[in-house]
Amino acid sequence: MTCVICKNKRMKRGTTVLPIERREAIVLVTDIPARICANCGEPYIDERTAKQVEALANEELNGRVSLRKSRTRRTVVVAEFA
Repeated sequence: MTCVICKNKRMKRGTTVLPIERREAIVLVTDIPARICANCGEPYIDERTAKQVEALANEELNGRVSLRKSRTRRTVVVAEFA
């Protein structure tokens, strides 16, 4: 794999944090397994993990956050992936 940012080809295993914004809510999903560029630190997650992160974000938002609030108030939810 080649990093799209710096074109480096060396990756290391690690974890990342992904913010997902849905209207007035932001879900921070932490501890996501990822490949990290050894040069610039850009994280890459695979398709299977991305689908799991999306499902987790949807689960965390359903019923916990009213998405009809005004845009001036935001709710932040933190969910641990691992």
